[in-house]
This record gives sequence, structure tokens and C-alpha cells, in this order.
Amino acid sequence: MHATIQKPLDEIIDFFKKGEKVFVVGCSNCAAKCHSGGEEETKYMAERLEKRGIAVTGWAAPPNGGSLCKLSIAEKMLNEDYKESAKKADSFLILSCGQGIHTVIDATGGEPVHPGCDTIFGGETVREDFITEYCSLCGECIVEMTGGLCPLTLCPKGLMNGPCGGSKDGKCEVDSEQDCGWQLIYERLKSLGKVDLLYQYQAPKNYGRWSKPRSLVVGPKKSTFKSLAGLITIDQD
Repeated sequence: MHATIQKPLDEIIDFFKKGEKVFVVGCSNCAAKCHSGGEEETKYMAERLEKRGIAVTGWAAPPNGGSLCKLSIAEKMLNEDYKESAKKADSFLILSCGQGIHTVIDATGGEPVHPGCDTIFGGETVREDFITEYCSLCGECIVEMTGGLCPLTLCPKGLMNGPCGGSKDGKCEVDSEQDCGWQLIYERLKSLGKVDLLYQYQAPKNYGRWSKPRSLVVGPKKSTFKSLAGLITIDQD
């Protein structure tokens, strides 16, 4: 789940040139769950822009909870279902994460796009009104050694081998309202009877695996991951 929040309307309006005609595109999956770009928010954004004098040719969000980041969905929506109103636009305002923005670029053959949201993290939907981050998408998961909890994410300092000396009463020195990530890991390992894992040294991160942009070619038996660290082939046979 990608967590997104809408940009302020004045910031969005500053993106447009005088007389620019805009088509508003939303996402019915993650952005809808964040109330930043579902069908209701996309329609409302079009109305808000029109009230501020922006020429809006139309708006659309994928049907049936569809994700804008799926190219086939975006292509059908913009090149078939809403083809006429989309063609009248000079640009597209995207109410989704950054993945959806690039999908619209591909779906429209490179037409200009504007971001309507800020993508803040990828996280777990704990409740419908609460999303929190547990994974930093680093490409090199070590949670086997930490009871399923990621120290890179739960520790603001990203420490890989135990807590710093600043935590107090189980709370982080960076934010006294936040639990110390390594305290959480310790308690988790203790409950699993695996505290001995804390004695195993974790090597520094290979940040080449985290380098951008990354890609994944997916196959039923073999997949290939590409980053600055090189090519990694995952053979499932």
C-alpha cells in the first residue's frame, strides 16, 4: 500500500500555465483508501479546479477498485473509455502515488502530467483510518534475524546491530513518543525464544540494492532483479 496525501490546491494550481486544459486522473486502490485520489476525490478535485478558473476537460478513476499503476487499466481508461475528453486536455493531473504518474505518461504516449499528491511511504493498512510504515523497500531483507521487524524502518537511525545509547524507558531519543525499534525487536525475539539472534552481526547494507531506478522482470519460474548492484536472477525451479 502506498500512502499518499493531496497537495494543497494553491500548489497544484501553480503547476498550470494560463489557459491550460487539464484532465484529472485518480486511483481507486491505494489513493482511494487514503482519501487522496479515489473516485469521489477525483470528481471533487475537478470541481474545485473549475471553481478556480481552471479548464477541466474531464476526470476518471479506474473502476472496481482498480490500480492506476497497472498500465493496461490506464490505457483502457484514457485511450478508450474517456478518449475524447482526455484528448482535449493539454495535461493530466494525477491523484495517485508516483507509480501512477509514470503509468499515465506511458499510457498517453508521453503527455504532460502534474502530481496532485505527495507519496509519503509504503505501509500496512492497520485500520481503514490508519496506515503505518514497517518496510523501507531496501531490497535486502534481514527480518529473519529480527523476528520479522525491520530495524531500518523502526529505528529512525537505521541501526542494524542493536540500539543506540540514547533510548530511555523503551522510547526513542529522536522522538520520545515513539517506541525504540530495537526494544520492540528484543521483546519480539524474547517472545519467540530467539534472543540469541541478537548476537549475530549484521553487515552494513548493500545500498546498491536500494539504488534507483530498480526493475523486476517477472516469470513463472525465474525472475530477474536489476539495480546498481547488478543483476540478480531468482530461479524457483
